[in-house]
Amino acid sequence: MAERQRNRLAGENSPYLLSHADNPVEWYPWGEQALEKAKAEDKPIFLSIGYAACHWCHVMERESFENEDIARFLNEHFISIKVDREQRPDLDQIYMNFTTAMTGQGGWPMSVFLTPDLKPFFAGTYFPPDDRYGRPGFKKVITEIAKAYSEEKEMVVSSAQDIFEQVASQLETGGAPGIFSREMLARSAEALMRGFDETHGGFGQAPKFPHALELSFFLRYYKISGDLSYLKAAEKSLRCMARGGIYDQLGGGFARYSTDREWLVPHFEKMLYDNALLVPVYAQAFQITKDDFYRKIVRGTLDFILGEMTDQSGGFYSALDADSEGEEGRFYVWTPAEIREVLADDADLFERYYNVSAKGNFEGKNILHVTQQAERVRDTYGADDFNDFLKAGREKLLEARNKRQRPLTDDKILTSWNGLALSALCRGYQVTGDRKYLDAAIKNAGFVREKLYVGDRLAHSYRKGKHSAGEFLEDYAFYVAGLLDLFESDGGAGNHKWLGFAVELTGRGLELFLDGAGRFYLRPDNESDLIIRPKDETDSAIPSPGSIMISNLLRLNRLTAESAYLESAEKALRAISGLVARYPGGMTSALFAIDYYFSDKVEIVVIGAGKGREEMLREIYQRYLPNRIIALGDGSGGGGALFEGRTAADGGVAAYVCVNSVCQLPVSTVVELREQLDRI
Repeated sequence: MAERQRNRLAGENSPYLLSHADNPVEWYPWGEQALEKAKAEDKPIFLSIGYAACHWCHVMERESFENEDIARFLNEHFISIKVDREQRPDLDQIYMNFTTAMTGQGGWPMSVFLTPDLKPFFAGTYFPPDDRYGRPGFKKVITEIAKAYSEEKEMVVSSAQDIFEQVASQLETGGAPGIFSREMLARSAEALMRGFDETHGGFGQAPKFPHALELSFFLRYYKISGDLSYLKAAEKSLRCMARGGIYDQLGGGFARYSTDREWLVPHFEKMLYDNALLVPVYAQAFQITKDDFYRKIVRGTLDFILGEMTDQSGGFYSALDADSEGEEGRFYVWTPAEIREVLADDADLFERYYNVSAKGNFEGKNILHVTQQAERVRDTYGADDFNDFLKAGREKLLEARNKRQRPLTDDKILTSWNGLALSALCRGYQVTGDRKYLDAAIKNAGFVREKLYVGDRLAHSYRKGKHSAGEFLEDYAFYVAGLLDLFESDGGAGNHKWLGFAVELTGRGLELFLDGAGRFYLRPDNESDLIIRPKDETDSAIPSPGSIMISNLLRLNRLTAESAYLESAEKALRAISGLVARYPGGMTSALFAIDYYFSDKVEIVVIGAGKGREEMLREIYQRYLPNRIIALGDGSGGGGALFEGRTAADGGVAAYVCVNSVCQLPVSTVVELREQLDRI
């Protein structure tokens, strides 16, 4: 048999698209060639959206897209387009809204059928090849759709237009602009608490996602209100997750979500954004409680990112697959015999602590996890000795695990997710003092400036020297936030360049994505391949980029004294105030900005590079001050408005603490600084 020719995805730069390049389906990437062909041949479009670490995407590929009969039918009756949701979050957001509206649920793989003018008329997620699991088979679906489009085209087109008008109208009625207020914080906290799982932590039933933003808001609301129930809820969640199977007990890092209520069985893929978002909330829990448990999770998660998701250039990869050797989770699970082979006589105690049994807890094997009952094993031994025992056992098992066939890595570098990771590294450096995290952050910022900022355009995706087309709000929003965190962490000479880069990107972002009413859009105007211009003003798996941009504007206003930033932020907050009122539990990122707007403005400026500087910074970094601004200068000049008129004695160091633009006297010792911070 002649070797099959690769399809049009062979020239793409996404690992997800490349994995489909050998399918018999004649896939097109999203673009002019496919869209024009659909119009010229008057064929419906089959749009399949997924991502590299998606388990059920792989299943549907094996069952349907590698099936010669299904491929032959698709090729004859449809123009088939494959999209990596991470490269095109705009398309993913648009068609996920339609899929959810049409079916009542969303997810990936997303399977949408469009008219040649890109309007959807049928949608779903995973389809088995034949009728199964109560789902219609994909063969039946495409057969019926092709028949309907051939015999009742006018009805299909009319239906698509009706669906488009209804969903587009719903997307534009999120709430009228109005007044935003501090009271929104209390209403949102109460709404979120109603969904809290008091038994296992987190929110809702299965499946359970980490919800890092909401847990961070609980910590913040505890600080605002003094209500201990919010601190306890956050701690309960953070501890249960870190002890569960969703956290990799050997290699660190969190899986995307738990399939059960107890955080035991994860969906094993690991995403950069999940881990990057969880680091700050664990760091905040440490700052509040001073419990080193949380700092250990910060280290474990960042070490996972540095060890397994970092390119030598300094960029961070997108994801690790859930599957290896054709099985979900195979890389991560253990039998008692496998553990005994590695740990010998130490296996019994290790297995008791990590709840390993002959029966197993995942398809006859074991996901390592820790329960409160297992923690009592520690109580019968000296804590330090037992910790050393566990550490040695984990290292041996990790070494053995690393000899297994590894899950595939989605090695594309997304600017937006790199911005989240940049923030995580800075927050990790601040609470641990470990220079390797700051060094990785500095290297990443240099890499993005050099390789991803092309002309005046911030590229969205990068892999092996190639950039994807198009500009996205999330890249500008998340990366500016990371740069501001780096400016607060890097006290080296010339660190003001990070603030300058943030200012530069913010100017471009406002020009591209902000409309006259104060609303932020995901894409620039006049994108001809989009049926609507998408906004994403509520949080999803990642924060709302518009809300993050508002927080950036508020921070930049304090750092630069530029009033235009504050005016833009106020206008944007008014524009989304109706949405915050309507969805009090779904706009946590906006609540952070609202809290910042109404809270006392704390500015801490440290000047000079003399003795005691590191102690001063440690004193600042160890405190939970969610709305503070930190500016670090070495006395060499530059850095913005906060450094004007502020100096340190020759060879010395000085700290200036201001609240609401009222400054205390500069101090030169950590004891004096501690006294001033205690009074905030």
